[in-house]
Amino acid sequence: MNITRNEEYQFFSVGTKICNCYVVTYKDKAVMFDTGPLSERATIEANLQKDFIFDLDAIFLTHSHGDSAGNAEYFSMLFNCPVYCIKTAVNLVSRGRVVIPPKSHPYMKKVGNAARLMLKMPSFIPYEACQNVKPLTSSIVEELLGKKAQLLMTPGHTDDSISFAFENVAIIGDCAQFKKRVLAPIFVNDENQLASSWESLLRLGCKYYLSSHGRPFDADEWLHQKVDASASEPDMPDMESTEDADNA
Repeated sequence: MNITRNEEYQFFSVGTKICNCYVVTYKDKAVMFDTGPLSERATIEANLQKDFIFDLDAIFLTHSHGDSAGNAEYFSMLFNCPVYCIKTAVNLVSRGRVVIPPKSHPYMKKVGNAARLMLKMPSFIPYEACQNVKPLTSSIVEELLGKKAQLLMTPGHTDDSISFAFENVAIIGDCAQFKKRVLAPIFVNDENQLASSWESLLRLGCKYYLSSHGRPFDADEWLHQKVDASASEPDMPDMESTEDADNA
């Protein structure tokens, strides 16, 4: 589904019930942002075809969790294109390994009984190792998507979380989600880092923030909520999504 056009860019959502993926086209280039969980592979591939996206030049991952990188190897092979993530995530994606937070993690203690359900989500399910993964740099982003495309370090959800800005559009992965209001992600690795990342993203003043979960939202909606990232309670998924995770 075409979300918006922004001068030379087109933004497509190829997402599913669990996780949104996006494709950005620029001139003759097409880049996929995140690849969704294993359980949603067929739907994502069908959505790509519906939007007549039959070729990709690269895949960019916003972080190394399974709901972001779960199909990285599959789509890399299908489109014969490289996968990029920041350097610290390359080893994880190349092995399909997910860092499972221990029970002693401050956030796991904070959410209490919800932690058990959280660990059953696609984010923490191991996935197929990706053979063609490379470190992403600003120069690669510029080469594929032009000088107006920015690579942003936005840790908090994970240490390796990144976002991308295209003037009034930002792709933010799991930095935030929208479900009735702007919320922190289900899991937060570092609340202080996330709060700082929220401030950086809000300063962009974007018309569209494209997140991995929920609909696009704008800067005014985000500011109007007056929700502090460090104070947000996790918005747990419905049981149907959890069953999908169990069956993946």
